[in-house]
Amino acid sequence: MAESAYREQAGETIAAASAMLLLQLAASQAEIGPFARRGRETPQMAAGLYRRTARLLAATGRRP
Repeated sequence: MAESAYREQAGETIAAASAMLLLQLAASQAEIGPFARRGRETPQMAAGLYRRTARLLAATGRRP
């Protein structure tokens, strides 16, 4: 009985670690949070970059 509970807890720990790894990988790919490039560290900075890019594309007649 104790061995079964131990295995279940170990499985939950492995699942949690896997989920954290996948979350960090996704954040890295999206370049958000601690994986953000310099100049995009905060949501406000990222939104400003998006707006500047949108204005530049609109001025040149291009679409994203």
